[in-house]
Amino acid sequence: MFIQHKQLKNLNIPAGKISHLHSSSSSLQLSFAEYSPQLCWAYLLQISGGDKTLVVVAFYLAESQCSIFFVPQYGEVPDEDAEKVYEEGYSFIESMGFDLTETDYHLLSEKKKKSYWAVLPIRQSPAEKTAKVAVPAEKAAKVPVLSEKTEPGLEKLCSRSLESLGNLFASM
Repeated sequence: MFIQHKQLKNLNIPAGKISHLHSSSSSLQLSFAEYSPQLCWAYLLQISGGDKTLVVVAFYLAESQCSIFFVPQYGEVPDEDAEKVYEEGYSFIESMGFDLTETDYHLLSEKKKKSYWAVLPIRQSPAEKTAKVAVPAEKAAKVPVLSEKTEPGLEKLCSRSLESLGNLFASM
């Protein structure tokens, strides 16, 4: 059984401590206590240290730009029990409607692990996220509002918007 860890706001841990990482293939609209319903992404992590392992279920709330974390009720487990607890976390996330995909994080080089981990929203503090969004006024004037060619990020956003709209119509 997983319980919410209310004090945990981000996972500022070294990339090398993460031994497995799954992420949701798409976002879903969920509602958590104290937050309005919004699109969320799910992550499942296995964090190793010494002979103990901690499995963490994380949800990133897009609108609020914050993360919510769940940990096993009994906390860290011995390495030999980690696979069973990881499967429980996998089932917990899937029970909420998410499809998880393997990121092959454990197969990446240390350098690639660091760069991959650095950009995940569950790792970043709210201050880091805000700092990355801020654009100086002189640069903002130079950024084109609409481009002739389709940007990959824009395509992804359009795809998510259409999926969200489809989910809305399906729920009616």
